[in-house]
Amino acid sequence: MDAKNTSRIRISEVRSRRDHAQFLALPYRLYRNDPTWVPPLRLEEARRWDPDRNPSLAGRPHWRFLAWRGESVIGRICASLDPVFAERWRPGTGLFGFFECENDHEAALALLTAVEQRLSEQGAREILGPVNLTSQDEVGMLTSGYADRPRLLSPYNPPWYPSLLTTCRYMPLRRYHAYAWSPRMQPSATMARLISDLQRRVDRSRVILRKANPDNWDSELRRMLDLYNRAFDKVWGYTPISWPEFRERAERFRPFYQPDLVVFAERGEELVGFGLALPDINILLQKMHGRLLPFGWLRMLTQRRSIRSVRYVLLAVRPDLQGSGLGLLVTAMLMERARELGIEDAELSLVDENNAGVRRMITANGCSPVKTYTLFSKAIKAPPVD
Repeated sequence: MDAKNTSRIRISEVRSRRDHAQFLALPYRLYRNDPTWVPPLRLEEARRWDPDRNPSLAGRPHWRFLAWRGESVIGRICASLDPVFAERWRPGTGLFGFFECENDHEAALALLTAVEQRLSEQGAREILGPVNLTSQDEVGMLTSGYADRPRLLSPYNPPWYPSLLTTCRYMPLRRYHAYAWSPRMQPSATMARLISDLQRRVDRSRVILRKANPDNWDSELRRMLDLYNRAFDKVWGYTPISWPEFRERAERFRPFYQPDLVVFAERGEELVGFGLALPDINILLQKMHGRLLPFGWLRMLTQRRSIRSVRYVLLAVRPDLQGSGLGLLVTAMLMERARELGIEDAELSLVDENNAGVRRMITANGCSPVKTYTLFSKAIKAPPVD
């Protein structure tokens, strides 16, 4: 399919280098006057589509499309298949992601129609999104909290995006929340007593809590990956992540991570839990306009240690210990470490709305919800038989 026409909109598939460049460039033009948006590094956005540098592309067929009005690109989208996700969670499901569009319902309809037709031809009978290829990447569309700056690795979009989807008959399927924390927030008295009691129980059970050891980077990564895949195996939508994928992601953030913001829970030689917070480098990226040159690299190098904002991105506990309070204790230690480091604010995300236990734990620690992200779905029909 090279092109599809509506009265004003033309849809083309990304095939050439020029098409690829147009696909990458669109967000920087659409958001150029949005003070909240954080421009990602252009080199990083290009890396996402390089199979030699992004192992997540392997085994996930994908097709990209552009929406044109005259000679101007006004929208983009990616259709993809994740066979493991479909097999584990929703057979017959395809995905859409990397959706960007002007406030133009006709353009959005044309883009989504192109995705629906392509995925229908591939056997899909339902479409979920936005999902940027994998459940390890950006998932969901921002549906509340537009005034707050997006944190590291978090989706962002203008307020009109949800209506573009709903007018095309996409309906909310799952919701995820982001919570704000600051050193001024204190756990409730009940929670403080519970944390103290948990600490005594952990001491008796010979579980040791410690920070990361940078000298054991590779071995600790492998242990984290093993526990991560086991801990999230039953979490809706999760697909196991491979070692090449996990390592590639970790290496991207190795220059910025702080060992004090990684808490390992160990029983003997076994890792039974961990929590990970990352410095929110979006604070620096917002000033770099997507470019390392000429001075972006210098800002990143000299100011990275001055970042006083973090995103709590991962909490993993061995399945048989989930509900034991270990996750709460790891979270409490991370918050205490953040206070000691002079962290001024943190975001805890993404938290599934259906995970009532984690949400109660977070709010009991004084955190408040600040954003909502929504995953949409739509049933599609099989293509007509000739």
